[in-house]
Amino acid sequence: MRRVAIVTVLSGALAAGVLAAGPAAQAETKPADKFGKEVTTTSQEALSKKDLISEAQTSGQPLTAAEKYSVQAAEYCRTYTRIRGYKASNGKWIIAVTNRLNWCYNGSYVTRYRASYKAYTYNKYKWVWKGWAMKKVTHPSNWAYATSYAQGAFRYTGNGKTYKPYVIIRGYKNGAYKWKAGG
Repeated sequence: MRRVAIVTVLSGALAAGVLAAGPAAQAETKPADKFGKEVTTTSQEALSKKDLISEAQTSGQPLTAAEKYSVQAAEYCRTYTRIRGYKASNGKWIIAVTNRLNWCYNGSYVTRYRASYKAYTYNKYKWVWKGWAMKKVTHPSNWAYATSYAQGAFRYTGNGKTYKPYVIIRGYKNGAYKWKAGG
């Protein structure tokens, strides 16, 4: 019975993409006699992957190798979007570069990533889109993080200058992120 409860918790956690909930609700019952009444108590807490494996071990029903692997290899995904550009006094974007990084991680390394980019101009005759100065996504050899670079080039016909707003987003193996924007 205990193994079924742990496998159910494990399957639910992997399907939901979140940390597994604590052990199945445990109930204590006392006989309904003159000394007391029937009582049921429950407790729930979030368990880390390591705690879930050790709890199964101490309960006398250790996880199989396949179950351990599925707990340890569970991955979580995150998305972060950042926009950089210029706004008018009414709050509307005049020009903008959008960088969106989607990355999945498992605590040890980034498992996969994808980036998407957009460029926007309010008036394509005053702000002429000149193309991407830089648009790439990369990772180091140890897959500790994924970095997405986006830099667009717009030429303003009023003064002939080129403006290059940029956004850099880095997603780490633990779900954290950092960003830098300018231009």
